[in-house]
Amino acid sequence: MTARFIQPPSARVGEEQLYRLRRTYTFTRPCTARVRVMAEARYKLWINGYFVAAGPCRGSIHHRYYDEIDIGNFLTDGENRISVELLALTTHDNIEGHDVNLNAVIRSGEVYFYLAGTVCEEDGREIAIGTDASWECAEETHVTFTRQFFVGMNEHVRAGFGRDLTWLSAREMNALPAVWGDTVPFGEVTSALAEPRPIPMMTYHPREFTYHDGYYDAGVLKTGYIRLQAKGRGKITLTYGECFVRGDDTSFTKGDRADVTGHLLGHSDTFYVNGSLQFESFWFRTFRFVKATCEGSAQIVSLSFAETGYPLAVSDQQDFGSDRDNALWNISLRTLRRCMQETYVDCPYYEQLQYCMDTYSQMLYTAMITDDLRLARRAIRDFASTWRPGYLTEARAPSCRRQYIPGFSLFFILMMNQYEARTGREEDIRPYMPVLDGILTWFDTHRNGAGQVEVSGMWDFVDWSAPWKQNEGAPIVTPGEGITVYSLMYAYALQKAARLQRVMRRGAVAEEYLTRAEEVLWDVKTHCYDPEKRLFADSERKTQFSQHTQIWATLTGLVRGEEAQDLLARSMTLEAQGGYAYAYLWFRALEKAGCYHLSAPMMEQFYSLLDQNCTTVPETPYPDSRSECHGWGAVALYEFTTMVLGVKLRDDATRKILIAPYAEGRDHAKGSAFTRWGEVKVSWRKEDGTFHLDIFAPDTAPVEVTVPHGFDAYAVTLNGKEIPPYAIA
Repeated sequence: MTARFIQPPSARVGEEQLYRLRRTYTFTRPCTARVRVMAEARYKLWINGYFVAAGPCRGSIHHRYYDEIDIGNFLTDGENRISVELLALTTHDNIEGHDVNLNAVIRSGEVYFYLAGTVCEEDGREIAIGTDASWECAEETHVTFTRQFFVGMNEHVRAGFGRDLTWLSAREMNALPAVWGDTVPFGEVTSALAEPRPIPMMTYHPREFTYHDGYYDAGVLKTGYIRLQAKGRGKITLTYGECFVRGDDTSFTKGDRADVTGHLLGHSDTFYVNGSLQFESFWFRTFRFVKATCEGSAQIVSLSFAETGYPLAVSDQQDFGSDRDNALWNISLRTLRRCMQETYVDCPYYEQLQYCMDTYSQMLYTAMITDDLRLARRAIRDFASTWRPGYLTEARAPSCRRQYIPGFSLFFILMMNQYEARTGREEDIRPYMPVLDGILTWFDTHRNGAGQVEVSGMWDFVDWSAPWKQNEGAPIVTPGEGITVYSLMYAYALQKAARLQRVMRRGAVAEEYLTRAEEVLWDVKTHCYDPEKRLFADSERKTQFSQHTQIWATLTGLVRGEEAQDLLARSMTLEAQGGYAYAYLWFRALEKAGCYHLSAPMMEQFYSLLDQNCTTVPETPYPDSRSECHGWGAVALYEFTTMVLGVKLRDDATRKILIAPYAEGRDHAKGSAFTRWGEVKVSWRKEDGTFHLDIFAPDTAPVEVTVPHGFDAYAVTLNGKEIPPYAIA
């Protein structure tokens, strides 16, 4: 048979609606089966009542994806029912403000479904299956969706959900499936032209709540599909919260996140029950606690969820010296996991969008704890695809609305650089070198008379530093002035881009970039340094000073040695401090300046989260932090692997692995980290004045070892053989 795209007969372009599709097939002892699935806008697939997949993989206006699924384990001898929930969404250009449903799901406003594959029976017979007019469709009229500020989708269910349906034969569409590599007539690309899914399917693991104090408790922050069974007559409201707060939804502070005497901050689904109801949310929810309110005789029979997220495999054989260290590692790892879905997301509760600055740090953390960098590779492509000649990459991708934050395009360059340094796969980066050059050219043409990158008129976000909140996270700079942070970021991006150009054997371009970087740094030092304060100002007027500017002055090498140490130490008393978004950059500046001991106050902010019963890292360190889970806050994953274990991921040392443990405040540590050569395992301990260090690394990896100062003796082994410290093996 030839499968066709099908759609419900009642489908209407641009209307948000849920549809159900079904088809029954009969097989004799089926053994293997694979299908290709594509849909607009989203689908959930069940076979014989078992969940199989949700998709298709989030695409963009440039790249569409289909899913290839092995369904053999779901088939049985005899009749087999394939069931589909199909979600139609309004067009991606027909949205208002921030109140959008699934902003990261690019869609046309059409609704269709496609499935095709072959089932192999035990006797060798092959049976083709696929969508055509023999499928049945029904419009699910008992559910509506609400738009809420930066929340994916809330559902409101009426009595009859899943039961009172009118089934009709599917309508076949004229569109034919096509994949990249097929011949494209006249080169005209349609929405049916798709590529294989570039990442694995998300997980789907049934989980249970515990119930206490009137709340359903997931134990820790989770992302999952809510599953409700109810009976009776009346209304049930489920409110999903990340934590309890003091105050209300608009004005609150956070302390003990698990203090049930506070107010549960969150959004809700509502259900009207008349008899019985069985429900699973179409989109995942993010929650730690769920409050259920029942009216009339409606009551909950069971409430559970199916946990979902990227299937990140990470070693659990880590010990960083104390229970407190290990607890911080765990909440950091959980933060990263929750922010890894079909793309990286800044936070799983609100936007669920892949922002470039956030993704840069999340990629770094991922690269240290696993060899699975498929999500990172996909992110680079997502952002590169948004670039337009003469302009910047978009701040978030994929996204229904274009948004530009100039600094985020510079983070894209840093993302490319770190990916190549970590993997050595220049072939993954080479196609995007024109994007890199285009971004740098944009910044070069947006410098003022003092040579500074000037206010853009877009969103010049840097960080949610307290003095900048009134300016939406941007430094307080007047139009026409330069933003010193952006000028220094531009110089730093030029330096890293020069490294990439050398990797690509483009030495002349690399020299051009380095010359331009030196010019920018000279301009910053000339116009923005205050010799009395011994600090760099946030603009030429020298009225505002921030820790952020001092961080970038150090990272670029504009200041070095004792001068850099003094600069960073003085920055710690400034009002504009770096928050969790800048923790990674702060730590790198301290490491480069040789004063990493100054990291203790920031690290203590992270440790304090344990005392506040946090199970993930919030967006900011402030009591009114919005999100309880923000990917950039998982920085302990990087610090504990690169500093405590000492396995360095540095773009200036890609020809060897540097192992240099930072042992202050601990007496032992063990764990593993990943490099371009593979996994490296490290174990060290202090014992009777001797520093013991054991390393296991791939045989092909060149290893340089540096041990901490201050010990009477050292015992260092590499792959079971004793070696001297300060040696390259």
